[in-house]
Amino acid sequence: MIRPLIAQALHSLRHQKLSQDIAFSLGSFAVLAISGIVINIVITVFRDAAALGVFNIAYAVYIVASQVAVWGLHYSVLRHAAYHASDQEARGHMLLTAAVCSIAMGLGAGAVVFQAEPLFAVAFNSETTGAAIRNTALGLTVFPLNKVLIAYLNGLREMRAYAVLQALRYLMIMALVALVAASSLPIEVSTFCFFVAELLTLVTACLYIASRRLVGTLGFRRSWVVRHYQFGTKALAAGLFTEVNSRVDVLMIGIFLSDRATGIYSFAAMLVDGVYHVLAMVRINFNPILVAAIRDRDWRTVLNLRRQARRIVLPVTIVLALGLIATYYVFTAWVMPSEKGLLEGLPSLAILLGGLTLICFLVPFDNLLMVSGHPGYQTLQQLVLVVTNITVAVLLLPLLGIEGAALGTAVSYVAGVLTMAIFANRLLGWNLFTNTIRSAE
Repeated sequence: MIRPLIAQALHSLRHQKLSQDIAFSLGSFAVLAISGIVINIVITVFRDAAALGVFNIAYAVYIVASQVAVWGLHYSVLRHAAYHASDQEARGHMLLTAAVCSIAMGLGAGAVVFQAEPLFAVAFNSETTGAAIRNTALGLTVFPLNKVLIAYLNGLREMRAYAVLQALRYLMIMALVALVAASSLPIEVSTFCFFVAELLTLVTACLYIASRRLVGTLGFRRSWVVRHYQFGTKALAAGLFTEVNSRVDVLMIGIFLSDRATGIYSFAAMLVDGVYHVLAMVRINFNPILVAAIRDRDWRTVLNLRRQARRIVLPVTIVLALGLIATYYVFTAWVMPSEKGLLEGLPSLAILLGGLTLICFLVPFDNLLMVSGHPGYQTLQQLVLVVTNITVAVLLLPLLGIEGAALGTAVSYVAGVLTMAIFANRLLGWNLFTNTIRSAE
């Protein structure tokens, strides 16, 4: 049974662009996973759980702030790049307009975060954390432009370049954080890594787009400003809520508990993020295909994607989850010094992986409402996700500690998928659970 599956996979990799693109994306994810693990281990070994908590809180704030900075423009670029894949002139106007808007948004967001350092220091009861967040402001000035450029490549299904750019960013962050952690520099210096990584990514992305002539005549158009901000404003909250939900557990532990508790939990949550990113790599490759298929009412392609996801994603996720739980126990119980306290994160890891496994086969369609042209409904879906997460965590954190935060995130996974399925059935006539099309409204 295993041999035919391997043969089928090899044939698919040789002859199908989607399989090749997913393979490259998973290679990028491997770099992300290794980078995240190295960062967490290096900081914990050379510093302590409190220092790890400082870095991860700053990183969480950076990710959330970056979503505000880009204002959903990257979602507009992704959809319109795929929609106008055969119209190079339209794409040139669309891309340059989005790039100019993103530069302005990045500069504004960076200035706000820099000036807000005292507020962060008070909110997290730590001057070190406030300084670490302040240092991310430089990265924020460049991040929105990179999101736009990478989304453009995603829309054109230039997934090899997409994967390389993402891997390059992760490797740079890992290298710089490791150097700071192993040095005598204050831990807050490590968050300057985001600026260096974004700058390198920007230069590389521009060179690739120019060398491959992926745009026609560049031009700034007010009509595209309106279209981008109309779409982006509706999509903003969706992207923001998505990132908030992936970091809200860490942020709430940072507010209600201690830097040490945040460090222990974030070490475990980092591994779950890794599994989620495996699923996200599939989603990223599905997005432009879904745009074109729904535009052309090609329901056969849509249903086939869903079948592939169920057949492959669920067993892979189960294996990954069980392997991570076993590996985490061995590593934290037998390799890491007991005084680091990382073994305390094992129950949270099991809870998070359990919740993700339940809905894993639908995660590749998590942007379905966005790419089908319904960003407002995508926002509602993500709002349900965040509200559920925060509500359950607030109720359970005082009783269960970090496990309460884990339960909040696990329950939110299920709530988000159920909401998406309801909207997909209503708007597209697509029942995601039975994988049937009722109508093509």
